[in-house]
Amino acid sequence: MTSKIKWINRINYKDVIIIYTLWFFTLLFNRFFDLTSFMQVPNLSDFFNFLFVFAARLIFLSLIFLYFIFLYDLSFKDLGISFRSLMKKIFPIIIYLMILLALVLVFVNIPLTLNDFSSNFKPLYKVKQIQVFVQSVFPILILFPLFFIIALSEQFMLNLFVYEIFKSRLPKFISKIFSALFFSFLIYQLQPDKIIIYFFFALISVILFERANKSILIPSFFGAGFYLIFTFYIYGWNFI
Repeated sequence: MTSKIKWINRINYKDVIIIYTLWFFTLLFNRFFDLTSFMQVPNLSDFFNFLFVFAARLIFLSLIFLYFIFLYDLSFKDLGISFRSLMKKIFPIIIYLMILLALVLVFVNIPLTLNDFSSNFKPLYKVKQIQVFVQSVFPILILFPLFFIIALSEQFMLNLFVYEIFKSRLPKFISKIFSALFFSFLIYQLQPDKIIIYFFFALISVILFERANKSILIPSFFGAGFYLIFTFYIYGWNFI
């Protein structure tokens, strides 16, 4: 795959400004609809807010890919879309997500379901019985593509810009740490209880990006699973 450094040096500060302006515009778009929610039915309103997040991220990805493909004549492979890496790494990622799911159920969802002492615990499913978990599997499969698009947009920003820009000026290890620290600001998730979660998520994503030969599909697949697990079994729609 074409080295990321080679083509990132082709863009100038105007391109960076355009990219980040589009990105933060999507965040403002989401916040606007969050504040002016036209439905006050709790779960339904939160779900529609999630759909607005998905729509904004899809528009962002479409514009950015068109921008680089037509202006810089880059391919999808140059932009981190490598399906070969996805097929090679997808099974280990599924195993990691299954382990994460088991840990969340055993140490978070089930204990808090039996004795809810956290105001932030608003899962879509409280697993009191195995039947409840089985019922949650189908919605997860249905919504996975939407979460994947959301994760893909974030991995595009995190790995192809934040991390690679840091890496072009700093040692690789320091770049990973700084990128992970910057991620919460990047997605505007600044609640103290989530900053640590997103830090480790971003750090794992950068490591996966490097091990997948700079493909953003692998960390995006992991990110979609991560968001689904935390949304369905811990935080609810407000996690996104």
